[in-house]
Amino acid sequence: NFSPEIEDAVFVRHFDKPVMIIAAAEESAGTLAENRGDALCGLLSATLAIGKRDLLRQCFFPANPLVDSGEGAAALDRFRKIARILKGIRSSTIGLFGPRPRDFETCNYNISSLHSLGVEVEELGFFDLQNEVRRVEKEENTDSIINEMQKEMETIPDVEFGKRLAVYERALLNFRDNLKLSGAATQCWAEQEFALRHVPCYVNARLAARGFPVACENDAYSLAAELVAQYASDQSVTILDLNHSIPLDVSPKLSRYNISDCIGLFHCGNTDPSRLVCPAMKHQVIMKRLMEPENEPDITRGTIEGQIKASPMTMVQVHGAGDSLRAFVAEGEMLDLDPKTFGCTGTAHIPGFQRFYRYALLGRFHHHAAIAFNHCGSLIYDALRLCGIETIYTPLPDSVRYPGENPFGK
Repeated sequence: NFSPEIEDAVFVRHFDKPVMIIAAAEESAGTLAENRGDALCGLLSATLAIGKRDLLRQCFFPANPLVDSGEGAAALDRFRKIARILKGIRSSTIGLFGPRPRDFETCNYNISSLHSLGVEVEELGFFDLQNEVRRVEKEENTDSIINEMQKEMETIPDVEFGKRLAVYERALLNFRDNLKLSGAATQCWAEQEFALRHVPCYVNARLAARGFPVACENDAYSLAAELVAQYASDQSVTILDLNHSIPLDVSPKLSRYNISDCIGLFHCGNTDPSRLVCPAMKHQVIMKRLMEPENEPDITRGTIEGQIKASPMTMVQVHGAGDSLRAFVAEGEMLDLDPKTFGCTGTAHIPGFQRFYRYALLGRFHHHAAIAFNHCGSLIYDALRLCGIETIYTPLPDSVRYPGENPFGK
């Protein structure tokens, strides 16, 4: 406990990785006279020495850094999970295919801000992806992928369309393997449909279920957030729009919630099918109206539709703030009710969401968020802080005002 404080600081400097600092609490009244641990004193001295050398950014302190043996073991286990997030994100390389879609300025990104998180970026052209798809069509056998897809999703319309999807999946996997990618983001809206003759949603969902998230609309920030959420939850994740408000008449079950804290989370169909109630392959409704208004759906097929199952959920997003990042983290639950709309979608209840949306999100974040299907906000918050993100927004209780919130009420 009263270790040599200079050596503590030198260790942190040369270790050059995240360090948790804890102190052993006093064991009993019988030790206070002869074998006192002096934990408070020793921890203050060690951390001051570390701080004087500008090394505290590497250090993690649990909520109570004075621990007995059982608390120490629990703190170590939690720090292991936080370190997993940091190791994952700092070791990650993401592949970005094509520019952001026109009129999706909201998904624009700054590579320097992603580097601040530790993420490496491979910027690739949409032609690179298209050329690999054409090569796979000519040179590789994708029958095994088609068979997997047909077993998993019986509503795939026919073998020919299944081959379109399978060839695309193999092309993405080839990029993953050759470039050692942790995840990818593709342009999708709207050239991909004309060029590759399908929407990529189901393939995105399959790969996310296997630990390789693929973000929509070339959204690099949401892809980084998905990786953080995946490493924190140790489960498959998805990317969803913070999409629509919920009318009271959606379900009688809503009467038990503050309706302003309920939101519709939606995307065309990119979520792990195991997370959905009765998933089925369909077409993208809006794209159908725009791209093939007079014909039966063809190139706009490939979405997965279904209600997202009830579960705990954590929502996380990062966004550029100059060459660094800001973030938000919120926890809630996916409700067990019919969302009464298309796509892979569900209704989430996030306590305090209305004020959070108004005073924290507007003007700072775009419309996507990464979704983990358990409560892991505490791990994500601490990991993002250790990654160097200083501004992390979370919902505040009613008793605490946001900066700029009118103190006199509505």
